[in-house]
Amino acid sequence: MYQNQVYILVDKYAIPTRQRYTVMHELGHFLLGHLGTEPLSRSEHDCKPYEEQAADKFAIDMLAPACVLWGLHLHTPEQIAQVCHISMQAAVFRAKRMKLLCDRNKFLSHPLERQVFSQFSAFIKSQQKNNYF
Repeated sequence: MYQNQVYILVDKYAIPTRQRYTVMHELGHFLLGHLGTEPLSRSEHDCKPYEEQAADKFAIDMLAPACVLWGLHLHTPEQIAQVCHISMQAAVFRAKRMKLLCDRNKFLSHPLERQVFSQFSAFIKSQQKNNYF
């Protein structure tokens, strides 16, 4: 934060998947209240481990929503990376989590998850219709 404004700086030379993840991760810090009120932004080293984990979870939940991946029947990191335009590292992480979520089979049990799924329903149907996966 600088002069009561929040900025997210991104390395313009980073690959687009890294840029997208970085923006969403940093937006997570902002929305989750990790920034505090100091005039200058904190570095990653100033964040507590749970704050970093929470920002990572926020980023992956926004870029690769589990209920949408479930609706598309995407399970492999390669499929997830391709559809969600995320790095292979992030896709591997998401694929592992999807395995756990699929084993529990509790998709669409929360009202917000149903809302997200509904908002993506046209996209899911178009992907299934075109047999992309």
